[in-house]
Amino acid sequence: MEQKILNRSNCLKSRRCNKGDDYMTLFNTGSVFLQQGNFEEALSYFQDAARQGPDIEEPYLASGQVYERMGRFGSAKQMYRLVLEINPGSIEALIRTAHILEREGDYHQAVRVFQTAIEINPQAVPPRLGLALLYDHYDMFDEAKEAYEALLEQEPFHPAARVNLDRLLFQLGEYPGATGML
Repeated sequence: MEQKILNRSNCLKSRRCNKGDDYMTLFNTGSVFLQQGNFEEALSYFQDAARQGPDIEEPYLASGQVYERMGRFGSAKQMYRLVLEINPGSIEALIRTAHILEREGDYHQAVRVFQTAIEINPQAVPPRLGLALLYDHYDMFDEAKEAYEALLEQEPFHPAARVNLDRLLFQLGEYPGATGML
């Protein structure tokens, strides 16, 4: 154990890990660089970690996050596709892909990806919220209302869902005491 801590410490000090370093050392070092905003170094370490553990989804997911922060959305989607090859049930990869698709203006595909995430895990709150917010953003009020209500059935005190549903009901004139005017 002491040797691993020493390796990690040396890896961080030298700003470069050796090819023989283990997966966790590489991944953790990449995570440190990501937290520091050093995206190129983070990406380099995540790629090295992926080579050490090609069947582990985390370095691909982390690389996708780096690419997103760099504004390289096509590369981020490629990384999330790799995550989904390893773990077809990765809700996080699906949600991140849906957000990128929305950012790129592919609303219909974003909806399908959120729906896929919900089908994989009907209890997961993040894809339900993402779908509701997407509908809301595109003024699809009936769909947004239904999505917020479905989320609140699972998690009755979800603050964002409650606030957004109340606002939406007020806009639609369906909120108790609302006049339908803003």
